Amino acid sequence: MPSDETVITVSKLDKVFSLANVGAARPLYQALGGEPAKQRYALKNINFDLAKGEALGVMGRNGSGKSTLLKVLAGIIEPSCGTAVLKGRIGSLLEVGSGAHPDLSGWENMRMAARLLGVPKSERDSYYEKVARFCELGSKLSEPTRWYSSGQFARLGFAMAAMAPTDILLIDEALAAGDMRFQLKCFDFFYAAKAQGRSFVFVSHALPVLRDLCEKGLVLHEGKALYNGTIEKAVSYYETSTAGN
Repeated sequence: MPSDETVITVSKLDKVFSLANVGAARPLYQALGGEPAKQRYALKNINFDLAKGEALGVMGRNGSGKSTLLKVLAGIIEPSCGTAVLKGRIGSLLEVGSGAHPDLSGWENMRMAARLLGVPKSERDSYYEKVARFCELGSKLSEPTRWYSSGQFARLGFAMAAMAPTDILLIDEALAAGDMRFQLKCFDFFYAAKAQGRSFVFVSHALPVLRDLCEKGLVLHEGKALYNGTIEKAVSYYETSTAGN
């Protein structure tokens, strides 16, 4: 159940990307007289907070800034302005199978993930057992993951992120792959983890999933927050004001 303890506070958050005068384009722009680089706001004045045990559903059309927001929260990219303060241990699943190296076996990827996710040495054997049991890949875990199907890859990646001892989990379309039985297993995990006080930020186009799992909703469009409030009102707003355009 949600508590009064705030674990995520985002205030006046901006992220600006330069569209020119970078990388391979830099010499060309210098040759043309050093024209100033154009800038695009991927995020503009984003504000929200999330309590312990709550889940936030983030929705919006492609290019609205959803994945950029998750990357800022995960510490992968720095904001241009404003702050994003997260309290506790953070885990992220920002793409299907993220964190898995194709040349390593499932077991080897688990060991690498345990170190990267900060699983204490005393808890690693338990972590490996939980991941193996959750992903249900059996003997496949001894094979390089490049031989996995997309669904098997997704199951391993999700299990490695979900079974780590984190307080906040950031998830980008993690349930888009995998069969229905595995998706239902993931839902059961989310309900149990929320009851234990873990918090989640979900990015998804699956509105029924967000409505079912989240209390709060954030609607993004071209980097701006069109709505920030309850999940029911956020989904309704998105369906009527954005999805139909």
